[in-house]
Amino acid sequence: MSSPEKIRVLLIDDDESAMVLTSAILEQIPSARFELDWVSDAEEGRAAIRKREHDVYLIDYLIGDDSGIDLVREARANQIRAPMILLTGKGDYAVDVAAMEAGVSDYLEKGKVNPDTMERSIRYARERVRAEKALRESEERHRSMFEHLPIGLYRTTEDGELLDANPALLQILGHPGRDALEFEYARNFFVSSAHRQAFLSRLEMGVVRGFESELERPDGRTVHVRCAARAHRTPDGRIHYIEGAVEDVTEEREARDLYGRAGRFTWIFESSGLAILVLSRSGEILDANPAFLRAFDYAREELVGTPLADLADASDRAAVEEEIRAVASGRQDLSEAERRLRASDGGVLWARTRTGLVRTWEGRPDHILVLFEDVAEA
Repeated sequence: MSSPEKIRVLLIDDDESAMVLTSAILEQIPSARFELDWVSDAEEGRAAIRKREHDVYLIDYLIGDDSGIDLVREARANQIRAPMILLTGKGDYAVDVAAMEAGVSDYLEKGKVNPDTMERSIRYARERVRAEKALRESEERHRSMFEHLPIGLYRTTEDGELLDANPALLQILGHPGRDALEFEYARNFFVSSAHRQAFLSRLEMGVVRGFESELERPDGRTVHVRCAARAHRTPDGRIHYIEGAVEDVTEEREARDLYGRAGRFTWIFESSGLAILVLSRSGEILDANPAFLRAFDYAREELVGTPLADLADASDRAAVEEEIRAVASGRQDLSEAERRLRASDGGVLWARTRTGLVRTWEGRPDHILVLFEDVAEA
């Protein structure tokens, strides 16, 4: 059988008879083994509380000319969260209210204290402190997640007043501080005004998932966002507040669009009767479509890595090299000309060419496309 728990109690009371009575009461409580310390002076009490060596503090309402409530208030201001039970001479509602506002865990009327009321008060006070600690730790974990998750999180009223926003949301929306969001974005629940009504209609069902919209940042850049939100309601069904998440899907959206364009280009490249070459910015052939291979009678392996200028007739070679330099540098986005190119058998074919620079979605020069028209008839 385990021994009773040891609980260290500090009594702060200027009346020695109170110490004797408290000691006798604690000795009659079988559920724990109490060790009682006593100080009779408020300053001694303050010093003892600051040491944080006790599990429970019993504090008289008046200690000489000092107020026990002030001791509690100072302790709470110093983040001392141990149970503090106020001992009063008689029941007084105003005293009770002041005590609770100061952070008192419980209060006992001295003339009515017995082992049962003392045990119950200490037990409830300690359980309340443990529950508050667990709640505080849970809130701290939640706050830490809120602050550090890479997804934008927010909470607003139904009318759009901003209650909270995490750093990731500020980054997505391009704002340096939380205050800047209060009027510009919160009223639209982080969707564009064009989509607001559709968003609210879905929110009436309780939960919104995967809602996509666009927002314009202060720097003029448009970001594509995917939103999720939940409406929290009061018991009578009114929306109490809305909380949600905002994910920047701009790159995903652009990648999706780019993938679609790439698919269309691949189909055109492979199926078109128009001869097409893909060049590096220095002019080497990266790829040739079937129409080009048929028209000039080359195998793809023969062409890859070969400078386009090497296929040009000697009289056109310098012009081809200059054309590629002009397009690759961005000095000329599109160039049109008539060129003489050598086929695999050494014959010369005339072609009208269109040479253009292709950029990445970020606007950086990437590669060059050359289209050859009327190759077979030239």
